[in-house]
Amino acid sequence: MLAVIIFDQLNDVVYLRCDHKFVRHVRTMAVGQGLLQDVEVDPDEVAQLDPNIVVQLFSPLVTSQRIMATQFNNPYTSVSCQDGTTVVFQEYAGYLFVGVGHQEEAHLQRIISVTIRIVQLLVGPCITVLKKSGEKSCMLDNLLEAWQNLYSKEQSYLVEAVERLVVNAELSGAAVKALAAVIDKLKSSKELTPCHALFFVRNKLLALYSSRSAQELSSSDLLFLNMLAEAIQVREGDYMEERASEKNAESPDDKKDDDGIELESDSGEFYSIPNTPMLGRSTPVMEDEPQGKIRSSILLLRSDLCQLTPHIVHYETLSEGLSLVIVSEVNRTQLSIQLTTLMTALDEMVSGNVNGRGKLLLDVCDTVVRKSQELAKRLPRGKAAERSEKALQQMGLRWDNIKKSGLEEWLRNGVDSEVPTKVDASLTSLVEATRSAWRVCCLGVSLATAASLVESAVAIASERMADYCHFLEVKALRNMTLGCRSALTINKYLEEFPGLVHFLYVDRSNHQLTSPTLMMEDAGETSKDSEPSANGARALTVARVWSMVEFARSHLSKGHLSLMWKDTTFSYAYFLWFEDSSGNPLKPGEIEEGIQEMLPLPGVLCEDFYRSLTTQAFPGMDPSRLRVYELFCIHLGLATSPCVLEHTRRLAATIWEVAGPIDANPADLL
Repeated sequence: MLAVIIFDQLNDVVYLRCDHKFVRHVRTMAVGQGLLQDVEVDPDEVAQLDPNIVVQLFSPLVTSQRIMATQFNNPYTSVSCQDGTTVVFQEYAGYLFVGVGHQEEAHLQRIISVTIRIVQLLVGPCITVLKKSGEKSCMLDNLLEAWQNLYSKEQSYLVEAVERLVVNAELSGAAVKALAAVIDKLKSSKELTPCHALFFVRNKLLALYSSRSAQELSSSDLLFLNMLAEAIQVREGDYMEERASEKNAESPDDKKDDDGIELESDSGEFYSIPNTPMLGRSTPVMEDEPQGKIRSSILLLRSDLCQLTPHIVHYETLSEGLSLVIVSEVNRTQLSIQLTTLMTALDEMVSGNVNGRGKLLLDVCDTVVRKSQELAKRLPRGKAAERSEKALQQMGLRWDNIKKSGLEEWLRNGVDSEVPTKVDASLTSLVEATRSAWRVCCLGVSLATAASLVESAVAIASERMADYCHFLEVKALRNMTLGCRSALTINKYLEEFPGLVHFLYVDRSNHQLTSPTLMMEDAGETSKDSEPSANGARALTVARVWSMVEFARSHLSKGHLSLMWKDTTFSYAYFLWFEDSSGNPLKPGEIEEGIQEMLPLPGVLCEDFYRSLTTQAFPGMDPSRLRVYELFCIHLGLATSPCVLEHTRRLAATIWEVAGPIDANPADLL
């Protein structure tokens, strides 16, 4: 059972994604409390769930959570029920994200953290958009499903690191040249600033090319961009199946509902989509687009300047397994910086967390309101610019009015920490007006900008990569394997490590993964003539690898950087270590238990756990000057501890022979 629910400040449901087991569970509880009649339910209608029932059942728990957070500053992180159900809580932008399921608490927390990150990626702090826009809600649904599929199958999403497709220099150069041609084609556009072009092959990064002025893409954004390409492939597959089955049955009038992108329930307040037992695979809400049409979305990527930097992302599948992603920056970055600064200052005022900084906050807000209005006047003239300017003017008027109603006096005096009653409601209203202005400025961008140039650029990339598509597809399936010791590259390299079955090496300085491909079709097949390590690789299951990583993470969260353990078949080892820029090992300082609990979950998709860990382990040092590495190893059970330690030491020192040095190709800016 699994469900993800988002509640607004009034405890109404903004977004709901659940499986059939959750629907049955909620209906059983509703019948027991007299909220529903005990009637037989058609199995085909089991996915339909009235959000009002969810509100009535969860309101006491949600209200209790808010009271604990606001009045006692001690919110719940999770609640465990007698029937084995676990409920986890996280808050973002005043909205409560709730996860319900029978999974471990750590996994449910990861699901909710990823949900919040995807929401930030799609709508930023304007979460109410999910309630009104079927397109955004469906996109969140598809991205969550894509993440769930990738997390359960791909090692790169398990450890949250980018895996590169290992190809020869000639093919790598051809890919980079194709991406360079894409960027050059888009440079003539006056509306867009082309930043990055990428090739993904079956969830592995083939090449990345960036323009000189572009801000570097973070590893978490690279993983999300691949998720976007993966989600559209899953969505198109389901969509074509649905359309094929319904084409003969539907009438012309029926199609009108499918063409709308903003669908609401009968109440006009909740967007609900049918769910399947696989965590809610839904019938896509999308226009009936012709085959081969380029998809575009507005995503809010992270950068050094701003955590919510608006970008237009174009993505298209060139062949089975090969995807092209083009990332272009929109000239709204400075506006986003100013408005997010204003929202942060207003949230501090609403919470009463002023702490003698009232005058400073007042000056910051005055400056931000003025600068944002000036920036809006510099936007290229058009309807979008007019709407942005109007929204910012209205926000400025509200700010001037609220200052006169007692806010300025309260901030300048700085005596009472509690917000005056007459100011509280006005502040809340101003926060919503600021979010609305941010939405108009940062999300209200036309996706049709330079459409013809984008189509031409995609055609160039498709033509240049046509001769390599089939090879890349096959290569991605067996990027690096341990099954045949007579093969070259990694297999020949691993002859020096007898007894080693599998490993995952992660350079956390840039979050790159080097690991043999898990060949699931070979699992359980052993041969008397094969070497023990080869048979061990076939006996290794995905479940064992996933269990190893989760076990190591549970100890990493407690501050354990090195550990070794065994089961009946294999020996496992995990090491995390630090080096300076010269490659010399560094011994971290002791991290207090209270600080360990404040660290994010291990990974980078939601927050960079390793940067936070480095900051705590080496206070006063610049984390960017340090290198962090992780190594997971699986040996046959007969391997001794000294053998495992020797192998890990040599593996860490020589892995570049397989993966190549980081700066092997200067044109590939990753």
